[in-house]
Amino acid sequence: MQSDSQVREQVRQAATPKHVVDLAKEQGHEFTQATMMKMQADRMQHLHDDHINDASSWGEALLICFGDHS
Repeated sequence: MQSDSQVREQVRQAATPKHVVDLAKEQGHEFTQATMMKMQADRMQHLHDDHINDASSWGEALLICFGDHS
């Protein structure tokens, strides 16, 4: 995802975890919504609220949590 701006933009626009899981599956990656949300929650614990307050979508918040918010 980090090297593919098109996929990154699709994740940024994702409205729900299911959208990201489906997109990942299309790209050959398989994981569950629960796994992804747990990883996101773990990373959010280490972020200050200011980092995610301006996220315009759930997908953008996900990208911020995983360090890719360019």
